[in-house]
Amino acid sequence: MTSLLDEDDLSANDTPAPLEPVASQQQKHLPQHILRRIFKLLPVPSLPHVALASRDFKSLVYEDAIWNPLLYDILKNDSSNLSDMLEHGDTVPKDNHGQQEGVARLQFKRLYEYLMPYYIDLRHKHRESRVLLEYGQEPVKCGELLSRLVSFGNCHAVDDWKEINDSLDAVCQYFETASLQEFEIAYDVTSTAEMKTFADALIALSPVSSALCQQTFIQKHPIFSNNDNAKPEDNFKTSRNDLEPFKGFMADIKDAFVEQSHVIAKVFPEEMDMFYLFVDRALEDVVSEYVSSLLAAAHERDQLLYLNTMSTVLTSVRDTINALTGGDLPINIDRERGINLLYKLFIPFLDDYLSEEQLCVKTKSQELIDEWNLSSGVRRGDDPTSRLSNQSRETFKRNYLMAFKKVMTVPVDLVSSAATTIASPILSTLRSSEDTTTTTTTTTKSPSSLGSPVSEESSSQITPPRTPEVTPITVSSPPPPKNKSLLLSRQSSHQSLRSQDTARSADLKWAMHELDMMQDFLSLDTVLQLIHLNKDAERRVEQFLNIGFPGRMQNEIQKAYEQIFVQLARFLGNQHIKPAFDRAIEHLDSYTPDMDSLEQSPGDVPPLTEFFEMVHIGDVIQQMVQLYYDERISKHVDKFDFLNDVNKEKKVFERTLDDCVACGMDQSIQVLLAQVEYILVHEQKPEDYNPRGDVLTDLKPTKACRDTIECLRSNTAILRGAAEKSTMDLFFNEIGRRFAEILYKHLKTVTVSEQGGFQYISDMNAYNDFAVSLRQKSVTPYFSALKALANIYIISSAPDIKNMIHDMERYHGLLKVEDLLEFAACRSDWPAIKRVVMRDMTDCSIM
Repeated sequence: MTSLLDEDDLSANDTPAPLEPVASQQQKHLPQHILRRIFKLLPVPSLPHVALASRDFKSLVYEDAIWNPLLYDILKNDSSNLSDMLEHGDTVPKDNHGQQEGVARLQFKRLYEYLMPYYIDLRHKHRESRVLLEYGQEPVKCGELLSRLVSFGNCHAVDDWKEINDSLDAVCQYFETASLQEFEIAYDVTSTAEMKTFADALIALSPVSSALCQQTFIQKHPIFSNNDNAKPEDNFKTSRNDLEPFKGFMADIKDAFVEQSHVIAKVFPEEMDMFYLFVDRALEDVVSEYVSSLLAAAHERDQLLYLNTMSTVLTSVRDTINALTGGDLPINIDRERGINLLYKLFIPFLDDYLSEEQLCVKTKSQELIDEWNLSSGVRRGDDPTSRLSNQSRETFKRNYLMAFKKVMTVPVDLVSSAATTIASPILSTLRSSEDTTTTTTTTTKSPSSLGSPVSEESSSQITPPRTPEVTPITVSSPPPPKNKSLLLSRQSSHQSLRSQDTARSADLKWAMHELDMMQDFLSLDTVLQLIHLNKDAERRVEQFLNIGFPGRMQNEIQKAYEQIFVQLARFLGNQHIKPAFDRAIEHLDSYTPDMDSLEQSPGDVPPLTEFFEMVHIGDVIQQMVQLYYDERISKHVDKFDFLNDVNKEKKVFERTLDDCVACGMDQSIQVLLAQVEYILVHEQKPEDYNPRGDVLTDLKPTKACRDTIECLRSNTAILRGAAEKSTMDLFFNEIGRRFAEILYKHLKTVTVSEQGGFQYISDMNAYNDFAVSLRQKSVTPYFSALKALANIYIISSAPDIKNMIHDMERYHGLLKVEDLLEFAACRSDWPAIKRVVMRDMTDCSIM
């Protein structure tokens, strides 16, 4: 074998005796590729004898095609860097035609000369082998040599390779057991140097030994066997939201991770990824089991407690992972793998959590709607005095939305405890000079929430502030809510924001009364609670969404996030706004003007006031939803994706509100004009335009005119600012046009004398001024025509009346001659002048 591996060492003495000459026979030679296949099957010690048989055999034996398979068998599962011993330091492929001939044989020779003595020594010895005798005091080198011998044994270099390999396995097992024992001893005495020595020895021995070393290191840590704080049942003892034991448990876990990062950095090489394996195992075996029990216990107590517990668990675990990926430790986990750890921990719980989150929002929203529906039936009656002025109404809307925006932009953890505790933004302060001198101002902390009802007794004693100044928004601690489902979310949050407002308690009561005066069928308090309920749910889901879980789960979280907002839009549109408008429209349908309403206040139409204020509330609700969408939802939803469920449902909500308003507007116009017509019919006295001769007129508009205009002006003024300008223009245009028709019809029924004509002109001027105030160019000509028409009642000359009737330019083309004659017929002296006025109209000329 030596002569084959190194041809220069071949000596003449070792040459076998020449063969006896034989008779020459004609024989056929085997092809070379057949010979190569035969030579590959021969044991390595037989190859030198084959090479001595002939020059052709020697040439074939020296070819790399014979030695490459042997090298491949040695190096294919090599874990001890045997390739570093080769000349080029590269792993030799099975068939590498790019190498020069003889290279594979020389590489095999190098390995053979180094390893064969140790390998052969294992024929009859086990624990007293040469390997252990020479390297027993150097565990790392001993492990490397044993690993190389295992690789060398794969080439079956000798005939008894099986027995030798069995002996080698026994030695390796003995070494592995001894090293693990020494590693455990070093672990117990916290000797990182000794731990590193035997860890390196086991790593060098084999991947299996390395895995055993890792498993031993993990299992030895007390966190897996003796964690006194790992008791999920300790939570929820002092209060329903008590999670301090869990937080303490996670603090211990975090401390253990930080401590082990320093130990692992000293003991294990970085490529072993030991720190990640330790964290992964701790999360899987310890934290996951704790979390599973904790969530089960929370779910048994309350659904909302379960959801808040899940949020707390995520926050604690995420903070722990962030500490491991932050770069402050000697060995860190990259962010992507940290996300993967979170994913593996929460994947068993996420599907159930997302379902529970959506179900909770649906259930609690329905409870809020039902609570409002029950309470709205016992609200105040239609008290004409309990209405906001137009100035107060606009101020309230503006400041309420400003306050709502502030709450939307405040960090969630600061306002989650005050989910429905926005005090009315119209907190006025009385700062008159006499108040300053006679009254001592006291600082009051606001105890009320937005939806806190004002009792009848307190409401009756409320007087509006003399100077309605706007004070800052106050977010205060809420009282125990009627809806018990909201109590838990308030208790589980941080300490409530405290009021720093210095307004008097009377000012706060008046502000709450202002809110109450705008809510007959729609409730801003209920909407605010729905939005905060939705916001809390979105916040919890958003925590998972921001992590960026891989694959399907991220899509499921995104879908749940969107569906929560979709439920908000559906509840607001279908179960709050639409039923409220339906009830208001029913009130409009059932309203009939009567004398009692004229005696109390001719301009007040309670169903109209209810509906118009509902339009204002609907406008505020729409702006609140839009603000919430812009501030929160649009962060995770493309507002330009018209196929997205959120955007589609938001459009449906807006369309529902618009349809309700449009339907009610048409009915409200009919009711308003019915009231106007009733005022004209019942308040317009015959002597208004046809007084007795001894009565002097004051040339002021008549009571019927004044009440009609006041009814129109007071009711239309309520709507200003409630909708877009185009919508309001359409409404005012329809009001003006229909009112003109009613007025035309009414004026054709009255009798006007020359003296009463001046009163008539006064009324027409008042009607025209009202029409001008509507700022509708298409409406004004109707009343300008009436204003011009009034002159026919103060002219005595019949020809002049006739000429005025035929002057069609005066009437903007809106009145025909027939219409003008009908108005002229209202003159008290019409029978006397009729013949003159009608003369040309009855004459017939024949050409």
